[in-house]
Amino acid sequence: MFFNKDLVLASIKAVGEDHAIVQYQDKEVEVNLSPEEAKGFHQYVVHQENMLVPMNIKTQKLFVDLEESWYEQELEELEELKGISYQKEEGGDE
Repeated sequence: MFFNKDLVLASIKAVGEDHAIVQYQDKEVEVNLSPEEAKGFHQYVVHQENMLVPMNIKTQKLFVDLEESWYEQELEELEELKGISYQKEEGGDE
């Protein structure tokens, strides 16, 4: 996917209710979002440490992958480890 010449990492400048303003290669572009895309994009922005998003410059489509994110997976693993730890503490006195 990232070897396509039409794909860039765009910097998110502003997020509106139904649009986003992104910048790439010294160009600032307003990308209109459908209600479903906007919901997904808002979630993407909330959980990102950086403000970069892959974008197709020909179609002006933003690519936000909201499958189970690394942070959600790490939190689930942490909860599992806590559960194991508590079980060992409770059973350790026997």
